[in-house]
Amino acid sequence: MGRFNTKSLSISLLVLCFFALPHTALADCTGQQCIESGQWRFGLALGVGAKSNPLVDGDAIPLLVLPDIAYYGDNLYLDNTELGYQWLQSDTSALDTFVSINSEKAFFTFWHPSNLLLPANNAFNQAVGPSNESPYDTRRVSIDDVQSRKWAIDAGIRWHIRSGNSQWRFTAKTDATGVHNGHQFEVGYRYHWKWQDWQVSIAPGITWKSSQLIDYYYGIHPQDNLDSTFYYQGASGWQPTMAIGASKAINQDWQWLARASYTWFNSGMTNSPLVDQSFTRAVFIGVGYIFE
Repeated sequence: MGRFNTKSLSISLLVLCFFALPHTALADCTGQQCIESGQWRFGLALGVGAKSNPLVDGDAIPLLVLPDIAYYGDNLYLDNTELGYQWLQSDTSALDTFVSINSEKAFFTFWHPSNLLLPANNAFNQAVGPSNESPYDTRRVSIDDVQSRKWAIDAGIRWHIRSGNSQWRFTAKTDATGVHNGHQFEVGYRYHWKWQDWQVSIAPGITWKSSQLIDYYYGIHPQDNLDSTFYYQGASGWQPTMAIGASKAINQDWQWLARASYTWFNSGMTNSPLVDQSFTRAVFIGVGYIFE
């Protein structure tokens, strides 16, 4: 399948959760952004950053040491926590099927791959901004007071369409583990260009999440052992996102990295007493190293 562009030094084992950057296997790639077909690639980013946590009493997640693992064979690929198979491939399009870890759990527990090796610290909540006032301020519920939410594995299909420096991606995912039996549909766009010595990208997108998914993670029900006045039924909706990134080669192995993203949540999620913010945002600035 030739050369593939891996997601540039993803911020953790769940980089898609943090930055919502689109899958870039079809994008044009040069230098440090490429790996040869059939080769493993290992990278590490070191820097300063944080991702806000929208839940009541949820600690922001510091982003300090960010690993990246990728492998692309002729058809089979591994990109951090996504394992997939590419069925069709051409210069302008491709079709993948894949399995990946659902990212919603990351807000509820430190022992999630997205938080691996990154100690939670309330000081980072101040670094990424204060919480918004919740419309349910008088009936807020801490994540420490509800039943633990379970991990889930998604199975999905993705269609890529590429033209020049632009790429569209359409993704449909469903819960393959029967944890919440929910679904997601994503539409993402990515445009990349070169500015002086920098590689720059912008990636708007929007995701629809089903009521089953949102209700499982953000709803409140009898099993949470709270007074019935706190019960809440989550509802489906669209969640837009915007991500930007930039990288600049320092030498053959090192590069400067900057990433930022902002995601807005739908009212079916933010009206929950568990939710304290109507958004999540993430910022990371640092350097990346490629292990040859």
